[in-house]
Amino acid sequence: MKKTMSSGLAILVIATFVLTACGAKPTVVPATAKPATAAPATAAPSTKPIIAVCLPALDNPLMLDIENTFKTGFGDTYDIQVASADGNANTQATQVQNFTAMKVKFMFVMAVESSSLVPNLIAARQAGIIVLVAGGDPGNPDAYDTVMNTNQFLAGWYEAYMAKQWVDHTYPDAADNSVVTAILTSSLNPEAVNRSNGMKMIANPYMQDVNGKYIDLNGKQVADADKVANPAYSSKVKVVQAVDAEMFQAGQTAMQNILTTNPNVKLVLAYAGDGGMGASQAILDEYAKGPGISAITDLNKVAVFGVGMIGAEGQAVQDSATNKTVFRGTVRFGGDLVARTKDIVGKMLNGQITKVIYDPLDMVTIINGNLMSTPIDSTEYFTIPTGQPVPVVLMGPPPAGAGGPAPTAAP
Repeated sequence: MKKTMSSGLAILVIATFVLTACGAKPTVVPATAKPATAAPATAAPSTKPIIAVCLPALDNPLMLDIENTFKTGFGDTYDIQVASADGNANTQATQVQNFTAMKVKFMFVMAVESSSLVPNLIAARQAGIIVLVAGGDPGNPDAYDTVMNTNQFLAGWYEAYMAKQWVDHTYPDAADNSVVTAILTSSLNPEAVNRSNGMKMIANPYMQDVNGKYIDLNGKQVADADKVANPAYSSKVKVVQAVDAEMFQAGQTAMQNILTTNPNVKLVLAYAGDGGMGASQAILDEYAKGPGISAITDLNKVAVFGVGMIGAEGQAVQDSATNKTVFRGTVRFGGDLVARTKDIVGKMLNGQITKVIYDPLDMVTIINGNLMSTPIDSTEYFTIPTGQPVPVVLMGPPPAGAGGPAPTAAP
């Protein structure tokens, strides 16, 4: 259709040129006819107040969902302007400065590196802009009106706890250092490093905080002599590789390489659910090579865990009940994180502002063949969950693929 329209336009232009060149007389408009009104050269600028959405990137389902929820939820009333920093903290700082100069009404910021944005966020608030920071505390309360604070270290630690439980169930009689394990980490920003360090708690015998200080069961720092056993620690685990891999393709490639050098890997802890699903696919591909060729002989003895449930992760965990995947569990932020963001933004625009909002966490796993979520009691320090698991209902059709349509969890 586009090609046909373009061709027609070209013919019209050529015909006009030919008529002009040949001295053709212009058509005279009758005196009674009204001349056509010329279209304005440019569209009138929007008079709506601006909501600025500053994202670290637009390369994963969560970022795209956040972009969409702002446009669909607030686009009728506000001019939604979305900026992607493409993983560059300096780029994001410039974007925040530009939005501040534009005098936007509201600024949502999910930082590439939160602490480096502090001066710019303070300047935005001083200019009268309402600032919501999501994903991590930048470390200065003057930098935001509200912070949606996710404890990334704790999220990684609970992933380690799920993995430890799986090891104890699957390998009850295993010797120490016998369950070969790989960890897919991220060094994208300090929050990513915190989550990665939380995952590594599976190999740490004692409770520690995000700064490596010994803590007790109430999260209080203690002396070395009073250190407390870590419930997520597994002496059976032997970590043989830790490599950065966040998203699906990176996780798949990293796992292929790991299986080449360490074919006996039985457990994988992934930084993100998407990367974990990539690792799961690499394991399935290896298993499909068949007996005598594949390094993996029993899918029941292999597991991948991750953090995040923003797309196909829920279905992937569900499918692990029948070994269609080996992605056996994930830590979920705040139930429906995107819907919670929309709700908080709406309240802030109406003047209802809460300084600090902690994202709740839960663990989504298979229990007796069913997809279940277990609530996590504290979002500030590690505690053994005491809540009862509840069913997770997936809405919509099964996912078409790693990057395709995916079911979401019901609230």
